[in-house]
Amino acid sequence: MQKFSRLQLASLVAGLWLAAGGAASAQTCGKDYTIQDGDSLAKIAAKVYGKSSQWTFIFYANQDRVGSGQSLIVPGLAIRIPCLESAAPALPEAATTEAQAPATAAPPPLSSEVKRIQFLTASDYAPFTDAALPQGGMITDVVNTAMGALKTESKSSFEFTVSWVNDWAAHLNPLLVSRAFDMGFPWYKPNCQDFEDLDTNAKFRCQKFFFSNPVFEEQVLVFVRKDSPVTLASENELVGKKLCRPAGYWTFDLDDNGRNWVKGKKVTMLNPPTIEECMKLLMDGSADAVPINELTGRAAMVRLDLADKLRVIEKPLAILTLHVIIAKAHPNARTMLYYFNSALDKLKASGAYDQIVERHLQQFWDSQSVQAPKTTPPKTADDKATAGTETATAAAAAGGTAKK
Repeated sequence: MQKFSRLQLASLVAGLWLAAGGAASAQTCGKDYTIQDGDSLAKIAAKVYGKSSQWTFIFYANQDRVGSGQSLIVPGLAIRIPCLESAAPALPEAATTEAQAPATAAPPPLSSEVKRIQFLTASDYAPFTDAALPQGGMITDVVNTAMGALKTESKSSFEFTVSWVNDWAAHLNPLLVSRAFDMGFPWYKPNCQDFEDLDTNAKFRCQKFFFSNPVFEEQVLVFVRKDSPVTLASENELVGKKLCRPAGYWTFDLDDNGRNWVKGKKVTMLNPPTIEECMKLLMDGSADAVPINELTGRAAMVRLDLADKLRVIEKPLAILTLHVIIAKAHPNARTMLYYFNSALDKLKASGAYDQIVERHLQQFWDSQSVQAPKTTPPKTADDKATAGTETATAAAAAGGTAKK
């Protein structure tokens, strides 16, 4: 039996629009809703928010109610319907205070050797990290909020900073391996249990780094031109094709599950500096497909005003988890990893993690609905701020490249 992750199942059922009978009844946010026969997350989101695409809010608001590997769409299951920021009812003061750590809570035990943690990230990875995004993007917001709470609880016995070096390909090697920075984010974790089947870059990642608990789960989708014959009914459709990912991005998913597309040279990889350039290569026919994480791909498609020229194949090519990483050779690796995992757990337990994710997802989907008039140049995000010493775009790797 094929196994699916919660995100994959939720994504698949979100696309199933069943006929009239069994439609979700009118529902307001801020209350629980009991799943009925014929419901889908997309259908419920359309009723509550007016947009079926915002099913992701409901999914991420209910991860604590769904066991591993189970489908969220189970008749009789009560799920939480979160309110979007614009419609969220004001919480009573008591409820707002309750979500925070008790004032009398004892500060967490901190090592006398760890006085400062320097985090490393970069731009050009919307909606997760980008200096031009609110709070630097979703994952940056999670890191800052979690570590800020830990710093407060510890009565400022340690400090942390988030630095931006806009050259993803330099992050793993040399910046993190050499301990120029302590921890980096956000990075995908290869299937390290199948070590011998991994490519060189993925092996390097498994050998050299510890991974935090998952910070976010993301699906990889395939972007093609509207007139492309590719449907992904069979993965063999991509064999022999020219695929595009920016320089430094991960490729291990293209070798997973016996594909061996990159290792076996079954596909031709194009690696321009940015995701926008991949989309342009797709449009001019130089590339046949762009397999990329869904949200980053959709954001680039909108920035370039290509929503009516490209097609997204909704069948996930892979389901990956994003993490904070630290070099195994770092003398305080396990201590720092414990700090972050503990802070992340507390953030999730308080409900603040769900609020951060929902807020950034709302901002993301809102940005996708704003299209530039055809008679004017497409709207683009402001130039990303560069606080680092280098420029660019992708993620890093061992002796070569591999990203996020």
